[in-house]
Amino acid sequence: MSMSTSNETHPSYVTSSVNQSRRCHECNEEALGRCPDCKRGLCQEHFPKQQHSPCAEKQMRLAQSQVCYVCGTPVYPDQWSISKTSHFVDQFTCAGCGRYICDELHTHRKKDMVVITREGLRGHRYQYVVRYCDLCSPFHRIGGLKGLARLIVAAGTVAAAVFFYFHP
Repeated sequence: MSMSTSNETHPSYVTSSVNQSRRCHECNEEALGRCPDCKRGLCQEHFPKQQHSPCAEKQMRLAQSQVCYVCGTPVYPDQWSISKTSHFVDQFTCAGCGRYICDELHTHRKKDMVVITREGLRGHRYQYVVRYCDLCSPFHRIGGLKGLARLIVAAGTVAAAVFFYFHP
């Protein structure tokens, strides 16, 4: 009686080199990044919004409303990968007011924001395009019109608190 502990005799010991949580949600290949919207792990082929099911369906429903708020030109929010660890995301929205704006005519200020995330031993570089429209561009340092509104509310709250504290 020989007792063999070899893996060849037990096919149930076959292990995968890629963890199940790091698999593409669409095709079960190795996931190379996460979608910023639906947070699912996706391979390089399925990372664009039009290539994976939840975001493609959402984009089809919103196609009529995804237009520049100034001129009405359709905009197409997109994301793509240029390598296994480098991803680009462009939402075509103003970071100050959240409305859709076109690239050619009504994006007054555009900059790139790079976010590096760690996933196990691998790091992913997500480069976001941050846009500001004509109205929000003068206030881009405080977050556009929404940042200005927050600042006014905070100052009003402090002023009201001081007034009621010292008022008899």
